Amino acid sequence: MKPVLLNILFVFFAVSATSAQTVTINDNCKQAYNKIIALQFNDAHKLIDKEKIKNPNNLYTVYLENSIDFLKLFMDENEAWYDKISNREDERLELLDNLPDSSPYKKYLQANINLQWAIAKLKFHDYLSSALGIRRSYLLVVENREVFPQFKPQLITLGVLHIIIGMVPDQYQWILSLISMEGTVPQGEQELYSMLAETDSNSNLQYLKPEVLFYLGFIEMNLGLDSVKKQDLLTQLTPYAQGNLMLTFLQVNMYARSGNNDRALQLLDSALMWKDYYPFYYLHYLKGTYRLRKLDTGAKSDFIYYADHFPGVNFVKDARRQAGWSYLLQGDTTGYFVMMSKVLEQGETDVDADKEAEKEARSGTVPNITLIKARLLFDGGYNRQARLLLTSADTTGYSGDEKLERWYRLGRIEQKSNHYKAAENYYVKTIAYGKNSKRYFAGNAALQLGNMFEMEKNYPMALKYYRICRNLDFDEYETSIKDKAKQGIKRIEAVKQP
Repeated sequence: MKPVLLNILFVFFAVSATSAQTVTINDNCKQAYNKIIALQFNDAHKLIDKEKIKNPNNLYTVYLENSIDFLKLFMDENEAWYDKISNREDERLELLDNLPDSSPYKKYLQANINLQWAIAKLKFHDYLSSALGIRRSYLLVVENREVFPQFKPQLITLGVLHIIIGMVPDQYQWILSLISMEGTVPQGEQELYSMLAETDSNSNLQYLKPEVLFYLGFIEMNLGLDSVKKQDLLTQLTPYAQGNLMLTFLQVNMYARSGNNDRALQLLDSALMWKDYYPFYYLHYLKGTYRLRKLDTGAKSDFIYYADHFPGVNFVKDARRQAGWSYLLQGDTTGYFVMMSKVLEQGETDVDADKEAEKEARSGTVPNITLIKARLLFDGGYNRQARLLLTSADTTGYSGDEKLERWYRLGRIEQKSNHYKAAENYYVKTIAYGKNSKRYFAGNAALQLGNMFEMEKNYPMALKYYRICRNLDFDEYETSIKDKAKQGIKRIEAVKQP
């Protein structure tokens, strides 16, 4: 064969190999995607490997593999493994760079991989790199939307990013303006609801519905006030949750937050029996939490299992503390102090529950068992029993903070029982007597009053209490409580605009 012809053939095959890089979301990929969402990673890997053999140039497998790595990092918080695989981010982004610019999947998948790694990096305190990753993701997906405005999957990424941006604390808002990122929680929520509608009307996008339901479920559960929307999402979620561990996790959370602790525990017990799923240790923490809300002292075994087996650091201190409470409920103060000594030895204080556990352990005192029981019963939706405990309690000898907590918890009980006037009276009293306390009771009382008045469309009063919440100075759960008040103010301002 003549050299010239050889050169032509070489160039032809080289160009063909480069241009062949593509994204094809076929049944293999959709099944793998659903297995990943279900946390069945071994099954997902088999499907991915099958796709690599059949269609080696299909770069959607790169994104699928990154999604598995992301979920493992997020669930396990294993820093050694994070250090080992952190180079995969750049490798995968470079692979996706081989996609043609004419593909709407190029910048979309790069944005998703940047976002996944940015969220994972937060777990390991790599804040600067995380912020830069979020910015790269934002710029990529915004540019992709300008070039491919009809490309629907990017609504998910846009929605999540706008929610993240909308929840940035006030003291960091200047950074957002500096790097030209903007977005709000309602904007992101609307984008996700638009995508949810697309998954119902377009069969090619239906495989994305579980992921959209997952995001919306957590947003409504944590920030939403509309019980009808929450119930509608729970109804849509239910058929997808069977056999899907991640969606079942959301489902049990939604039942528990709505006061249906027994149903949440029933679903969780069943899910923990499933085989061939990636270990999800946090479910054992939740099981202990739901059992303890029924004052089931056997919950200590779930908390101890979680603290002993979870490779990460979050909720470990609180697991030890709640195991300690289990001992207290049995009248075993020695067991309580043994657990509280372990609170000081293990875990970190990145989340509010662990901060509170650390504070309790350092106090060296036995907490008020009546208030603990009332708190647990209320959290489980057992309002009648909680109310009876508090109204019949002998408050002689109660400290100022203990009296404050009793009023606050009575307010929460009456609010959840739809006795809003009684709740308002308790909350007003909590704010009046607790406005100088470092505990969170007055702050959350103001937030709940804002919620109640907002639901009644009494926006001036809602704004009043949201602003009171924002202006109070307290230590516990401050960021989450004040951020919810901020979101309430934003909702009302949006309603009041013409």
